[in-house]
Amino acid sequence: MRVSVAASLLCLGLTCCLAKETEHVLTINGDAEFEKAVKDSNFLVAEFYAPWCGHCKTLAPEYEKAAKTLKDNKSSAVLAKIDATEEANKALASKYGVQGFPTLKIFRNGMIDSPAEYGGPRDAPGIVAYVEKASGPPSKEIKTAAEVEEHKQKDPAVIGVFQSDADKAFKAYELAAGGMWSDYDFAHTFDASLVEEAKSAPALIIVKTYDEPVVIYDGEFKHDSIVEFIEEKTAPVLVKMDQAPKNKKALSRIFADNSKPKILAMIPESNKKVEDFRKVLTKITKERKESFNVLWADPKTSPQVPKYFGLEDSDLPAIAIHEGTNDGKYFFKNAAVKKVEKWLDDFQAGKVPKFIKSEETPKDNSGPVSVVTANTFEEIVFGGKDVLIEFYAPWCGHCKSLAPIYDQLGEKYKDNDSVVIAKMDATANDVPSSKFSVSGFPTIAWVDGKGGDVSVYSGDRSLEDLTTFVKLKSKYRDGAEAAETAEEPAKDEL
Repeated sequence: MRVSVAASLLCLGLTCCLAKETEHVLTINGDAEFEKAVKDSNFLVAEFYAPWCGHCKTLAPEYEKAAKTLKDNKSSAVLAKIDATEEANKALASKYGVQGFPTLKIFRNGMIDSPAEYGGPRDAPGIVAYVEKASGPPSKEIKTAAEVEEHKQKDPAVIGVFQSDADKAFKAYELAAGGMWSDYDFAHTFDASLVEEAKSAPALIIVKTYDEPVVIYDGEFKHDSIVEFIEEKTAPVLVKMDQAPKNKKALSRIFADNSKPKILAMIPESNKKVEDFRKVLTKITKERKESFNVLWADPKTSPQVPKYFGLEDSDLPAIAIHEGTNDGKYFFKNAAVKKVEKWLDDFQAGKVPKFIKSEETPKDNSGPVSVVTANTFEEIVFGGKDVLIEFYAPWCGHCKSLAPIYDQLGEKYKDNDSVVIAKMDATANDVPSSKFSVSGFPTIAWVDGKGGDVSVYSGDRSLEDLTTFVKLKSKYRDGAEAAETAEEPAKDEL
């Protein structure tokens, strides 16, 4: 954290651990500053950012405008930012599961360990509106029978019944609501007679239109137990891929779990047998929960799902299985209800062939950069030569910037019989090898021609640095043997 000369003098050589406020957004650096900022605030939004991130740069002026407006409105909400690339903040970013930028977390009532996800807009007016609503009470007090009935129309509706606002059970409920308010509708009353399902206070009831319509909590009123109960009992048995509150949490849990394959059923709601499919999928969800996570989607409202798998309308209804550990894909196109379970039996018996998505092999592949497809991957990448391969996406700005430099690199090595400069569109082809992990674009990797060992390049993307890297990794230096004592250039984190 940078401090002024005056601030440095005031610190008198001691570690200065007060967060710095630049304009209206609070800049936090390090655990001590973070802990103090959260504990001093009733409501704090923390943005984890990276200085080089384009989305973060776009958000920055809007975030600053929103912070100013909130202060002008006398709001107690605080907007803060944390540079997740700074060494002092990397542990914080890891603790809160920051995997992309910007990531925004909401901290209520000084609770460091119970943040909620920020799910609002990224423009100044939208941020202000979202924060002003979110910074209010996480649970609405209801005082009449009519209000209770109105709240029950939420799907799902969470209702707490307590003796008073000083009740310890209410405090635990309120704390749970503070971390879950963005995904659920919370209400509470101090009049047990208004909620017919409640025999006495304290009580916690979930009302919904799916699966079990009314669920009553019978556990101890502790924060973690309440959260676990609500997440478990609001999640549908069969989870649909949409943005409905009842599905959002379950979807996050399922997509974070790569320990077992996912079944993704793409069944149009207009299909005459949609209810029959729903029944068999629900049965599979219950009976094979140790083997699969099950999801279903309506391709009409979620067209991105069949598109991801490269499926056409003529393939529907379809069942796909996706293995997260190796990106394996398996399809049952034009699925028949009565054959779904048999197809799953065949999959588990290893009888269903894996699908590999691949572009057509180029008729002319004589350019300086060899084009690799899934079908030619083994032949080119593991063909016995040293290979530098770029995995790219056509829409990626960084990939477009790299393209002319990478072509120049290819020109340098086009007459070298031992080195191949290659590229692969990773959006149009599956990567048919577990040796590669393509989690962002561009990803550049070196394949040793002798042993097939793979190493990821993480240096600068200049022609000079890429050339130096290839020279030092290769057995040959523009046709001459490389010095065995040469050291690989230092790599910078991109």
